[in-house]
This record gives sequence, structure tokens and C-alpha cells, in this order.
Amino acid sequence: MESKKWDMIIRGGDVLFPETGRIEKKDVVIKNGIIKAISRVGEIPDEEAIKIIDATGLMISPGFIDIHMHNEEKEDPYTIEKCLLLQGVTTALAGNCGSGLLLNEFLSIIKRPYINMAFLTGHRRLREAVGVSDVYQETTPKDISKMCSLLEEDLQKGSLGLSLGLEYAPNTSWEEIWNLTEVVSQFDKRLVSSHIRFDGPRCIEALEEMITLAEKSKVRVQISHLGSMTAFGKSEEALRMVEKARERGVDIGFDTYPYGAFCTFIGSTVFDPGFEERWNKGLEALEVASGPHKGKRLDEELYKELRKNAPSTLIIAHVMNEEEMRLCLMHPMAALASDGVLERKSGHPRAAGAFPRGLRWLKEGGLSWPEAISHLTTIPAERMWLDSTIGAIKEGFSADLVLFDQDKLKDKATFSEPLLPPEGIEYVIVGGKIAVERGKLSDEPLGNFILRT
Repeated sequence: MESKKWDMIIRGGDVLFPETGRIEKKDVVIKNGIIKAISRVGEIPDEEAIKIIDATGLMISPGFIDIHMHNEEKEDPYTIEKCLLLQGVTTALAGNCGSGLLLNEFLSIIKRPYINMAFLTGHRRLREAVGVSDVYQETTPKDISKMCSLLEEDLQKGSLGLSLGLEYAPNTSWEEIWNLTEVVSQFDKRLVSSHIRFDGPRCIEALEEMITLAEKSKVRVQISHLGSMTAFGKSEEALRMVEKARERGVDIGFDTYPYGAFCTFIGSTVFDPGFEERWNKGLEALEVASGPHKGKRLDEELYKELRKNAPSTLIIAHVMNEEEMRLCLMHPMAALASDGVLERKSGHPRAAGAFPRGLRWLKEGGLSWPEAISHLTTIPAERMWLDSTIGAIKEGFSADLVLFDQDKLKDKATFSEPLLPPEGIEYVIVGGKIAVERGKLSDEPLGNFILRT
């Protein structure tokens, strides 16, 4: 027989309402994983709840949403989920930059997630599945037809859309992009995320390609890590382009992360000869982030060795203009994201620090707490069509919450120690259950899969 008591009352915290800009001292009442009431402090007696959390002095936020993360490492799919959870992330979208797996592959390696997980179907995985394993290879009409069939199957099974990584497959034709996008357009509430074709000097041209795609196809397009593609003197122009497109009804948005350095694999096309000219930075700006050479800066000899013999080595490129990265994050349309990717528990600190660090940037930029939190909650929830159940503190919404100490909130992850958890995150609630309590993870994963069928 079900208990008549409430499962949990979070008592007396400062509740953040990002959709209205309000902060109110309230009790949040939870039952069966749902927010059942937002009441006056003490209105419901302690004895009417199974669990009481004293949130005095803490802020209560909707659970953070990471619209751009990576969870494709088959040997260890959980480390990055735990890193995000310790930051307050309760929902995430994986499979970005064209590197997502097919949905069945994701579901076979992740038995139960630590956070609520949605997935995108990766463009490069579709290519590989039809025999196009060379990232420089152009596809044939027959290849494209097969890829479209595989994508349709994945969307029927619950994929949230298609992810493109055009910089990583540089000879992808417009015909290929268009045909795959047409498949996406046949399904309700699906999107195309895109790591655009060029960073640096040609980023405006690449951004225009995706604006055209969104405008002509009427499909929602999400630009991946806009800051890292444009923070070479082009961010202001890029943001104006996105604004003008939205003014004429184009369904386009973007995410970005709060660091002046990106991270990807040394064997990728990003590090093909000529990258120094794109970024006006040399090998000394490139730091090895995984493997036996971790922590070293590249020279010509190490660059050639890793490209040839260890192409999956992660490299951190300290090449972007931080002021432009901040400009992108402060934009009213920006969704804060981690773009976290790890290789054997090594990588960029954004995997473990992006959300508290991004909140600090947003606060330093002059935003109120509700305004800052919107970049982590309501904005990504709307872009993923989750905003009827997730991303706000409302009666009937999922009880995914973060309780944090605003005075102690701070990222601790560094380029030398990238997995250090943040300070100040006191509790993380996933589906009405405590997933993090003062830095300690629950013994069992509490997340669920988000499949759109």
C-alpha cells in the first residue's frame, strides 16, 4: 500500500524561477518523482514527509540541462555522466558533433544512466554503417539513400535528431546534408545539431550554410559550441547573423562553453596541416590531454608521432579569445553546455567544471541568479522540447533539482586535474531521489532514457 506521506520536502531554500526572474523562499514538496507543491515555508509539518532536506541558506534550481555532451566511449560510458551529475546536471543530450552512435548501440552500452539521457544519431556513424569509413570520402547517391533509411529507423526508435560534425567530414556534400535533414523533417520535435564546417576565418561562411539549411528545411538547427568556432574575431558578426535569422522566423539556436580552449582528437581533420594559420597560433598552444604524453605541449616531432601512432589522443587547443567566449555565453539565446569528451578518464576540465564555471561567468556579466540559471535550464529545455515537464520548478514538473550554496559555488577542475568535482553543490535530485548529497554520489544510477517516439 502506497504511503500517504510526501516522499520529500525541501525546506526553506531560495527557489529560483528562471522563466519569471523571481526568487522566493519556499518549500518544494515531492511525491512519486514529481513536484507536487511549492508552498509556504513550514506550511506542511515535518511528520507528513518521509524525508526532509533543510535548504536554509541554499538556492534551489531546476536541474541543469546539458544540451551538448559526449557519451560515446564504449569502455566507460559512466564517468562523464557522474562528472556532470556532480555539477548539478540532471538531463543531457549526447551524440553531438556527428560522433553519436546509433540508438541501439547507445542503449546496449548504457544499462541505466546516472542522469536523464537523450541521444542524437551521429552523421559519421551513419557513414561508417554504409561503408564510408574514410572521413574525406564523398558519398554516392546509393550511400545517401542507405544512410537516410538508417536515420529514419533511429528516429522511429526515439533519437532526438541528427548530429552533424562537418569539420570532421569535410567533403560532405550539400546533397547529403539536405537528404538527411529531409528525413528529420518528417518527424515531430526533432532537430539537427551541427558542428559547422569551418572554425576561424571561414566560420561565417559555415554558419550561413546552417542558417540556410534551417530556413529552407524548416527544421530546428542547433549550432554546436558557437564560441569555439567563432572566437577568433568573428563572434559579434556570428551572433548578429543568428539574431537576424531568428527575426525572420528561422528556428536556429546555439550552445557554448566557458573556456578559451577546445579539445578534440589529434587524428581528426581539425589538426590537419594549416591549422596554425586558421588560429594564428602554433604548436606550443596545443596541450596533450590523454595518454603517456599528457601535460606536454606539442612540437613538430610529437605532433607527427601522435597523428601517426596515437590518433585518439585528446589535445587541448588554447587558441580562442576568452572575451568572445564570454560574449557568446552572455547572449540571451545561449545554452550553456559542457561539450565534455573523455578518453580513459582524461580530457578537458569542461567535463567536470563547465556548469559552475559558466554560472560564474554569467554572474560576472551582471545577470541575476534566475537570469543566469535560465542558460542552464529553460533555454536548453525549450530547444529540446522538454519545457512542458523539465527545466523549471512548477507543480507537475519532474522533480529534478539542484541545491547549491551561492557563496561556495566554484569549479575546481583544471587542465592538469580535469575531473576534480566542483564545490558548493550540496544536493542533486533526479526523479525525486537524492543522486548527490554533499559531494557523494548515490550507489545506484537514478536517471532514465529520454526517447521520443
